[in-house]
Amino acid sequence: MALHVYPDVYASGSVPADWVPTKGGALKYPVRNPAVHRYLRQLLPVKWQKVIKKGNTGEVHYFEHASGQVADVKFFPSRTDE
Repeated sequence: MALHVYPDVYASGSVPADWVPTKGGALKYPVRNPAVHRYLRQLLPVKWQKVIKKGNTGEVHYFEHASGQVADVKFFPSRTDE
Protein backbone atom coordinates (compact mmCIF):
# COMPACT_ATOMS: atom_id res chain seq x y z
CA MET A 1 0.00 0.00 0.00
CA ALA A 2 1.53 3.31 -1.02
CA LEU A 3 -0.49 6.35 -0.07
CA HIS A 4 0.88 9.86 -0.49
CA VAL A 5 0.07 12.74 1.83
CA TYR A 6 -0.91 16.09 0.30
CA PRO A 7 -1.60 19.51 1.83
CA ASP A 8 -5.12 19.55 0.29
CA VAL A 9 -7.31 17.68 -2.21
CA TYR A 10 -6.30 19.92 -5.14
CA ALA A 11 -2.58 19.24 -4.60
CA SER A 12 -3.22 15.52 -5.19
CA GLY A 13 -3.91 16.15 -8.88
CA SER A 14 -7.03 13.97 -8.70
CA VAL A 15 -9.55 16.79 -8.27
CA PRO A 16 -10.36 19.19 -11.14
CA ALA A 17 -9.47 22.84 -10.47
CA ASP A 18 -13.08 23.90 -11.16
CA TRP A 19 -14.51 21.57 -8.47
CA VAL A 20 -16.14 23.52 -5.61
CA PRO A 21 -17.38 21.73 -2.46
CA THR A 22 -21.05 22.03 -1.58
CA LYS A 23 -21.71 23.74 1.75
CA GLY A 24 -22.76 21.11 4.28
CA GLY A 25 -22.01 18.33 1.78
CA ALA A 26 -19.32 16.52 3.78
CA LEU A 27 -19.66 13.17 5.51
CA LYS A 28 -16.87 12.32 7.97
CA TYR A 29 -16.41 9.12 9.94
CA PRO A 30 -13.59 7.06 11.53
CA VAL A 31 -11.35 4.89 9.34
CA ARG A 32 -12.94 1.44 9.64
CA ASN A 33 -10.27 -0.72 7.99
CA PRO A 34 -7.70 -1.53 10.72
CA ALA A 35 -4.84 -2.17 8.26
CA VAL A 36 -5.43 1.14 6.45
CA HIS A 37 -5.74 3.00 9.77
CA ARG A 38 -2.45 1.50 11.01
CA TYR A 39 -0.71 2.49 7.76
CA LEU A 40 -2.06 6.06 7.89
CA ARG A 41 -0.87 6.42 11.49
CA GLN A 42 2.61 5.37 10.37
CA LEU A 43 2.58 8.21 7.82
CA LEU A 44 1.33 10.79 10.34
CA PRO A 45 0.43 9.87 13.91
CA VAL A 46 -2.76 10.95 15.70
CA LYS A 47 -6.30 11.13 14.27
CA TRP A 48 -7.34 10.20 10.71
CA GLN A 49 -10.89 10.10 9.34
CA LYS A 50 -12.58 9.10 6.10
CA VAL A 51 -14.25 12.00 4.26
CA ILE A 52 -16.77 12.02 1.42
CA LYS A 53 -17.34 15.55 0.16
CA LYS A 54 -19.92 16.47 -2.47
CA GLY A 55 -19.27 19.27 -4.91
CA ASN A 56 -20.52 20.97 -8.05
CA THR A 57 -19.10 18.40 -10.52
CA GLY A 58 -18.81 15.26 -8.39
CA GLU A 59 -17.67 13.73 -5.11
CA VAL A 60 -14.21 13.53 -3.56
CA HIS A 61 -13.34 10.64 -1.25
CA TYR A 62 -10.19 10.83 0.90
CA PHE A 63 -8.59 10.30 4.29
CA GLU A 64 -8.04 13.47 6.33
CA HIS A 65 -5.47 13.92 9.09
CA ALA A 66 -6.18 16.11 12.14
CA SER A 67 -3.73 18.67 10.67
CA GLY A 68 -5.85 19.00 7.51
CA GLN A 69 -3.49 17.03 5.28
CA VAL A 70 -5.10 14.40 3.04
CA ALA A 71 -4.25 11.00 1.54
CA ASP A 72 -5.71 8.62 -1.07
CA VAL A 73 -7.76 11.30 -2.84
CA LYS A 74 -10.25 9.98 -5.40
CA PHE A 75 -12.61 12.03 -7.55
CA PHE A 76 -15.90 10.60 -8.80
CA PRO A 77 -17.61 12.80 -11.42
CA SER A 78 -21.36 13.32 -11.25
CA ARG A 79 -23.42 11.22 -13.60
CA THR A 80 -25.03 13.34 -16.28
CA ASP A 81 -28.05 11.04 -16.77
CA GLU A 82 -29.53 11.59 -13.28
